[in-house]
Amino acid sequence: MQEWSVRENVKLRIVDPDDAESLYQQIEKTRPQLAKYMPWVESTKSVEDERKFLVYCQGMIADKKLLALSIWINGEPVGMIDLHNIDLDNSHAEVGYWLGGEYQGNGVMTDCLRKLLEIGFDELKLHKIELLAEQVNKASNAVAVKVGFKMEGQLKDEIHSNGKFHDANLYGFIR
Repeated sequence: MQEWSVRENVKLRIVDPDDAESLYQQIEKTRPQLAKYMPWVESTKSVEDERKFLVYCQGMIADKKLLALSIWINGEPVGMIDLHNIDLDNSHAEVGYWLGGEYQGNGVMTDCLRKLLEIGFDELKLHKIELLAEQVNKASNAVAVKVGFKMEGQLKDEIHSNGKFHDANLYGFIR
């Protein structure tokens, strides 16, 4: 299993369907918060839903369209971060992430995003990585800015979550 060290107790690993139960437990614990910003939360209703998603991810990874990593803290998967819509011909991708609520607020996601950029630029040889964050998601916008993403625009009604459409900030990071 491929693994990248982020901090002493924080690792990134290629997703594995065997992690479905632990990841689903984090989704359940953080569901009200995640549902505000993540459209997929509503359709993730069981460990089996999460397992099917992780199997799907493995197929997309094999096709070089996705790099989906679970975030491990102290030996447990507690969130995910990914590069999706990978376009190797044009050398760009988009990033997405979520983290269990009890692990938020101490820089874990900021450090994981820095590591993901390193992987994207150094290992995948990408030129640009984009990040889309709902304007009202202060934490996600703050992570993007802290890591060095630059605001490229604002998109009206771009994300449908929590039952309605939301405006989003589009950020870019060029190697």
